Amino acid sequence: MSIQVGLDSEIGTLETVVVHTPGQEIENMTPDTASEVLYDDILSLNLALREHRQLKGVLEQVARVLEFKDLLRVVLDSDSIRAALVNELCTLYQCPELIDVLVELSSADLASRLIEGTPKRPVSLEKYLDSSRYAIPPLPNTFFTRDATMCLNDRVIIGSMAYKARMAEALLLKAVFKYHPDIVSGGFYFDGTDRRDSEVTIEGGDLLVIRRDLAVIGYSERTSVAGIDRLMRAIAGQGPVRNFIVVEIPKTRATIHLDMIFTMVDRDQCVVFPPLITGARRSRAFHCRFDDPERATIREYDGVLPALADLGLDLEPISCGGDDEFQQQREQWASGANYFAFGPGRILGYAHNGYTLEALARANFNIASAEDVIAGRRPLTADEKVVVSMDGAELSRGGGGCRCMTMPLARQPLAAE
Repeated sequence: MSIQVGLDSEIGTLETVVVHTPGQEIENMTPDTASEVLYDDILSLNLALREHRQLKGVLEQVARVLEFKDLLRVVLDSDSIRAALVNELCTLYQCPELIDVLVELSSADLASRLIEGTPKRPVSLEKYLDSSRYAIPPLPNTFFTRDATMCLNDRVIIGSMAYKARMAEALLLKAVFKYHPDIVSGGFYFDGTDRRDSEVTIEGGDLLVIRRDLAVIGYSERTSVAGIDRLMRAIAGQGPVRNFIVVEIPKTRATIHLDMIFTMVDRDQCVVFPPLITGARRSRAFHCRFDDPERATIREYDGVLPALADLGLDLEPISCGGDDEFQQQREQWASGANYFAFGPGRILGYAHNGYTLEALARANFNIASAEDVIAGRRPLTADEKVVVSMDGAELSRGGGGCRCMTMPLARQPLAAE
């Protein structure tokens, strides 16, 4: 059955989505190595799995859910692709001594090894003395499937990751989208693994698809202005997107991506972190219009909401953390603004952000628990506004929310709904 790429909004009814169920890579971290893979702490795999099952269980009620590792395994069935990918990863991590061992593994075992980590072989004194256990490190960020790959209309964008710890994710996902026999797309807008320029970084948490002709991009800790310029030109050169709103956000751990402070939840509503979106210190925004793919016409705005309003999209902001600035800070840190829409006004987020849920309830969203939805005790009707709340205290310690953990491939065109 073909897997068609087609996505022209953040909120159109979800058809196909990719997730990655956390595995042994989570437990192949220690307190000493956590920072190397961009974690503040180590996670419990059992707790993370319990919570992630709720995410996947809800999504399976409403859409086709694909596991990243299953997609990768199919790609690795090809001897030539397996050999090329192993060579590329062993070159990246300077461990050519592992090539012969890895290419002989079964597709399933190799997929696991590349995600969970490949132990080093101490073939030199330098490698013997290296404190790391792994030649190819574990990829504990893989369950944040959003960041290394993005879909826009019928095409794919491969991220140019800000840190080496996540480069392997981009290479693995590139192989999936380039070689999987069932995936159908219009090709790549941009491949960030082609030229590893340290000035060019682009990650998926910073790209929001608003309309077929409009995208919003975060200029953040993980996405550089050089990367944004290159990405906008690449997209504008192929169309149909000609309008981009670029939002300059603080380069801090709490705001690593735009979707940590701004997500779409309905046609005319968004969840926001007020200090940076609606407050006195709100982030400035720039409308970049490309009538010529090589030249942008740029206009500066006092925030993303006025910029979107000028392009015909008036949004009602719903405050992460409610009206209390103290709670806004706490819940934003716990991914309280990071919602994933599986349809217009139908969203998924963390239950522990209670003040945000109350704000959504005041904005006429009904609240349903993930466990009730999965068990069939709480049906989801197409015409209701609803937020499904799932457990996520452990997952959020990894630094992301429900949008971060989902990579939608296809939604129904918004205009048709």
